Amino acid sequence: MGLSRRRIVQLGTAATVGTILPLRAIAAADQNDGFEQDFADTVTRLKMAFAQLGLTETQPLPLATGLDDYNGGLRHDFDQSALPSNAFVIQPLARVGDVDEKSRTDILPLFHEVGCHPAASADGQTATRLMMRLLREEFDLDPARIAFVSVPQSGDMRPVLDQMDLPFADKVLLRDEVEALAARDASGFFFPDPFGDAYIVTMGVYYRVGGTNEPAPKVYPPSDNWTEIGEIMIGGEAAPVGISIGAERLTYARTGKFPTWDQRLGALFAQVEQDGTEPPGLATFR
Repeated sequence: MGLSRRRIVQLGTAATVGTILPLRAIAAADQNDGFEQDFADTVTRLKMAFAQLGLTETQPLPLATGLDDYNGGLRHDFDQSALPSNAFVIQPLARVGDVDEKSRTDILPLFHEVGCHPAASADGQTATRLMMRLLREEFDLDPARIAFVSVPQSGDMRPVLDQMDLPFADKVLLRDEVEALAARDASGFFFPDPFGDAYIVTMGVYYRVGGTNEPAPKVYPPSDNWTEIGEIMIGGEAAPVGISIGAERLTYARTGKFPTWDQRLGALFAQVEQDGTEPPGLATFR
């Protein structure tokens, strides 16, 4: 991974920075440093919010799963079966398929998903209220920029969203159920076991970034003006109802900052080294 501006300053004077790095690279380093500080703030605020709700933090699992026949042995999602009720986890993840999409602003080689299973008695409406409380009250996200992608089974969420001035009819893009099941892309249905048939019904939460006034999406997938910042698990038997939030995506929604792909590669390799096992899929990122 390239030298950060902070590291170069440690090695020499500020003038040296200008001789080693072009102005564009310096700007990128500043963007990365600023993002990582804001990302740390996002994680701290999430932990505080969950603690205030009486939820306990669970330690993340290693990035290497030991199952090399899927995603190159890298963990692709927080483990639904391992996370108990009344708990949350901040799980580092990497997805081999993202290498082909690394030109997208909101794609990183290493990212963190915050998974949360509230009380065992929680239902989809409870999870929806929890997600909106976090996004709107804890992080001050603009409701006008929030939209959802789901399937017809999410109709039970209509009164909740309508009550929160997020009109279901205007804000929710409903995919065809058969199409969403066949796609297995988690926008409507999520399969905790990628080889299994049991699924969770989900409602993807999207946020409009940049200066555009584009209305909520009417076709799937949404345009690049929208980034998916999380999912609400609203039903199904495969795992408990709950929520998940991409910590980097939430930071991006809050600040407009995002590091480059290359600036996060070092963190991916360091995470794997820390875990002590190198899965074969890591070679895809080299």
